[in-house]
Amino acid sequence: MKISFIAENDWANVLTEYAYCLNTHNKNIEAKSICFRPHPFNYTLQHDYDLHFCPEEQKLEAKQFLEESDVIIFGEEGHPLEYTYRTLREFSNLLGLNLINSNKKLCIWHPGSLYRENYDFYNNHPLRDKIYKHFYTMGLYRLSPKSKTDYPLFPYQYNNFNFEEYITFFEQKLNNDGIKQIIHIPSIPEKKGTYDINKVINKLNISQYNFEYNWYTKVTHPQSLQYKQNSLIYIDQFAPNLKGGYGIASLEAILNSNITFSTINSKVYEAFYKITGSYETPVLSLGNTIEEMNSNLFKFLSLSKNDLYQEAYTKGKWVEKHLSPNSITQFITGLLK
Repeated sequence: MKISFIAENDWANVLTEYAYCLNTHNKNIEAKSICFRPHPFNYTLQHDYDLHFCPEEQKLEAKQFLEESDVIIFGEEGHPLEYTYRTLREFSNLLGLNLINSNKKLCIWHPGSLYRENYDFYNNHPLRDKIYKHFYTMGLYRLSPKSKTDYPLFPYQYNNFNFEEYITFFEQKLNNDGIKQIIHIPSIPEKKGTYDINKVINKLNISQYNFEYNWYTKVTHPQSLQYKQNSLIYIDQFAPNLKGGYGIASLEAILNSNITFSTINSKVYEAFYKITGSYETPVLSLGNTIEEMNSNLFKFLSLSKNDLYQEAYTKGKWVEKHLSPNSITQFITGLLK
């Protein structure tokens, strides 16, 4: 089976990560990521092709691979309405292919803000029935029609997760005699509930629990990873009114041995259940009101070191079970049969 992952630049690099995972852990699959332009951040994995920048012969290679692909998974990136199903149209125009009317299995990876703001437009679009499978991040799945073609997918970064290294690193940070770090790194503070998070943290007087809080924004990806390596607790976002979920930022924090908080609403739990058969998540709930956030953080900060260790242990085991390359490969191939 050949699978093409196409996008404008694959903003969170998720499509590229999935492509690499499938390529390296299933000998019956060849997968490539094909984008218009390079990724704006410094990720380890790069796209296989960047069409606006690669030589003509590589453009022809990308076109040939698309023509030979059994499945095309395209991510929609950009701005509302006029960009709906744009990725398919622009790739078709650039490479001279009629992807929309091909006999391939077309799947769409719905992005965060674009789908959230215009889900009715997407769901009633005439192209919707041409799509073999619709994929959503965990927080977006609540807005899908829940038809047999709609599936939530985990945010994912390829990793050969080593549980022993993960829990050992957490234990080292936990038992460090210095002050423990709580961090929050919002991409857009106004959309991540930063004001409310800061207000609650300031009221909790966390220094009495030997914690220190810092928040950062507009930092580079390597800087963000460095902060997460040094912290024990990561707060992703406070997004009430059913807008919450978690994404790559939380996953990176977990992989760097952080206990992670975010808004996790009932619809997100339903998405986890659809994939795993369990309501358990790798992220702790920050709550959906100021009062809940205050209560959840207060209870957590009051935990003993042993209880904190058990939290990290449980979340690490979840990642080991559900986000291993083999688990991801089996899940995706099962969806594409």
